[in-house]
Amino acid sequence: MPYNLNPSNSDTRVFKVAAVQAEPVWLDLQGSVQKTIDIIQEASKEGAKIIGFPELFIPGYPWTPWANNFLECQSVLSQYNANSLPLHSPEMARICDAVMEAGATVVLGFSERDGGSLYISQVTITSDGKIANHRRKIKPTHYEKTVFADGSAQSIYNVVQTEHGRVGSLNCWEHIQPFLKCHFYAQHPQIFVGGWWPAFPPFTGGSPYIVSGEASSRMTQLVAMEGGCFALVGCQVVSEAGAKKMKMTGFPWFKFPGGGFSTIYGPDGSHLTEPVDPGVEAILYAEISLDKIAEVKIVADMMGN
Repeated sequence: MPYNLNPSNSDTRVFKVAAVQAEPVWLDLQGSVQKTIDIIQEASKEGAKIIGFPELFIPGYPWTPWANNFLECQSVLSQYNANSLPLHSPEMARICDAVMEAGATVVLGFSERDGGSLYISQVTITSDGKIANHRRKIKPTHYEKTVFADGSAQSIYNVVQTEHGRVGSLNCWEHIQPFLKCHFYAQHPQIFVGGWWPAFPPFTGGSPYIVSGEASSRMTQLVAMEGGCFALVGCQVVSEAGAKKMKMTGFPWFKFPGGGFSTIYGPDGSHLTEPVDPGVEAILYAEISLDKIAEVKIVADMMGN
């Protein structure tokens, strides 16, 4: 059947998008929900119509198992479980109400508690305050597998229609899963949020380049170019106090404060924002129009001709 994009990739209307670089309220569900609402309200006052949050912003990304042995992790992981966010909960309802009041579309990353399992989840909440998409990271990465379960089949459907275009979402190393990406592009995303962990400068303490903030950002940049879509990079900041609470201090890959690398990419892979200090909280904004997608797809379109 014919597929009609509305608005189309040639739509010239200009609107503002926002990428969040912020420190979570570590291991604190209620504090995390309030900070999420505060950020939504701030971005909305600046005119943002699409707002992208980091991976696992509620209640923070648990680097803890990477940096410690099992016994040293337990107190943190116990609190982590207790402060994760069920999909159907009063806390999620508060966030949805805030999104509706803001009149924006929000992609939020959170640790979802469902029964006896945790998931690396994302929701896309549209301007009417409804959850238009709920998905779970298909395959957790490395030590994430000791904390989080695999996503379910429905999670490959990660693009939704909004009044400002088709909005998609990916979590972290889903950016380098080729078959998932191909299915993603086939859903015609026009804007997407890449939700990311806090990651640090390349080769810090002997870390592989692939886990650095620079490499992570480039993964999102590549998806923007492959898919011909705008990309919002949302990621976390870790302060010295946050690192201490999450038992991250002393691990050679990390440098505090740091972890941030948020940016916004155009569909040709260009930077649409200025660099931000990796240790500073910020909301990055860009004014975009979908007709830039058509300009790129005339040159390169992997899903069309």
